Amino acid sequence: MKKRTILYLVSALLLIGIVGTAFYYYQSNTTAKTEQKVLGETTKKEVTYKGQNGVTALSLLEKNAKIETSGTGEMVFVTSINGVKANSKSEYWQLNVDGKSASVGAGSYITKDTETITWKLATF
Repeated sequence: MKKRTILYLVSALLLIGIVGTAFYYYQSNTTAKTEQKVLGETTKKEVTYKGQNGVTALSLLEKNAKIETSGTGEMVFVTSINGVKANSKSEYWQLNVDGKSASVGAGSYITKDTETITWKLATF
């Protein structure tokens, strides 16, 4: 009788361990996919993410990527995204909203949930 009880207890603990491990793996995988969706498509020369009502394009970029900037406030200029630096002699990081170049800087542009924000390494 004691052996059967111990066997049931060990089996139950093993099952709990398997289910817990599977749940942890699923949660980790789901979190990674969610983070990827927030940032959206990313290549070395382009970063895309969804806008968020009332949040500047710069704030969202800072939340979703490692960036370097020059200047301050509304006049901030993005010089590097995720380690890709613009060559100051021929390139710049261009802010686009729904496929069109933004008319104001990233520190001033207030995004909307319905917008797609894209940063492209552009040349001049």
